[in-house]
Amino acid sequence: MKAGDLVIMPGESIRSGEPASIGLIVDDRQKISGNMRRVGVMWCDSLVVDWEPADWLEVVKESE
Repeated sequence: MKAGDLVIMPGESIRSGEPASIGLIVDDRQKISGNMRRVGVMWCDSLVVDWEPADWLEVVKESE
């Protein structure tokens, strides 16, 4: 997982019939929080960077 990759969060709670959220990895310096490595994600419906557990994300399109 690296900066520029597009990701989704499998298992995300969404309403029936709505598409999964798409996010862009903006900071791939993995930060440790507790026992989880986190990466910076800018979700398509947000203006802030969320530090998400890398293990919870799935790359759907790698950056070139």
